Amino acid sequence: MKHILMLATGGTIACRQTGHGLAPALTGEELLEFIPELKHICKVTVLNPMSVDSTDMTAEHRLRIARVIWDNRDGYDGFVITHGTDTLAYTAALFSHVLRAFGKPVILTGAQRPMGAEESDAEGNLLGAFRVACEDYPGVAAVVHGQVIRGTRIVKVDSRGISAFRSINAPADGIINNMGKVIINHRPERGGEPEFVENVDASVVLMKLTPDLDPTIIDFLGRYNKVIIEGFGSGGVPTRLEKVVQKLILSGTRVYLTTQCLSGGADLHKYKVGRRAEAMGAVCLGDRTTEDALAAVMCGEL
Repeated sequence: MKHILMLATGGTIACRQTGHGLAPALTGEELLEFIPELKHICKVTVLNPMSVDSTDMTAEHRLRIARVIWDNRDGYDGFVITHGTDTLAYTAALFSHVLRAFGKPVILTGAQRPMGAEESDAEGNLLGAFRVACEDYPGVAAVVHGQVIRGTRIVKVDSRGISAFRSINAPADGIINNMGKVIINHRPERGGEPEFVENVDASVVLMKLTPDLDPTIIDFLGRYNKVIIEGFGSGGVPTRLEKVVQKLILSGTRVYLTTQCLSGGADLHKYKVGRRAEAMGAVCLGDRTTEDALAAVMCGEL
C-alpha cells in the first residue's frame, strides 16, 4: 500500500462559517474523517504547515510548503496538498518550477464549497487527489472535478461554479471516472536529476494593458526587475507606449509579453506591433498560462 504525505494549508475546503464570513478551521486530520474509504486506498501521514485563505499566500508560503515536500521526497510515494482554489493555479505553477524533475506525484486539490457542506465538491476532490497520488504520475498536477490537470496548465475560470478549472492550451492529463478509476492519458516526461530551486525572485509585476493606459504607469514599473505585460490578442505594444516600454527595457528591466486571452497564446511575429515589440527586446511568453509564466520568470528560467 502506497504511503502518501498530506499537507493541509487551509482554503475553502477547510472552512467553517464565522461571524465575519468563511475562514479556514479544519485540520488535515479532520478533513480525512470525511473520507473513511481512504484507508482502503493508501496509508496517510498528515502535516499542517499553515491554515490560511489562499488569497494571503505569497511566494514565501509556497516555498515553505515546497521545502517540506522536498525534504520528505524519499520517505513517501506521493504528496497531496489541500489548498484554497483562488490561488491554487499559482502554487501549482510555482511547484512545477521549484521541484524540478521531482519524479513523484505532487497533487494539489481544494474545493469550491467547504468539506461537509451541502453539495460540496470537497470529498470527491480530496479522495480523487489521493487516488492520483498513488499513480505513476511523476510531477505536479491538480485534481479538481474529476480532472487531472498539469500544474503548468491549470487556470481557475469560475469564481462560483463547482467545475471552476480548465486546462489551458493542452488537454487535461487525465480523468477520474464515475467508478473512481484514474485514467492518465498524458504524463510529464521523466528526466534529469531532482532539484530544489531556492532562488526565487518575487520582484516581478504583472500589468494588464487597457486601451487608454497612462504611459507614466509604465515609468513607475522601473523599480521592478521583471515586468510581464498582458497585451491584446496575439500580443504587442501599442504605438503610443513603445517609447516608454523601450525606455524600461534599456534601464535594465526585463519585459515579457503575453496575452489577456485565455487560450491561444501570444505570437509576436503575427502583427507589426508584435514584431516591433520583439525588436525592442521584449520577450514573448508564447502559450504559457499567466500563472506558469509568472513562476518561470520568478525562477529565472526566462
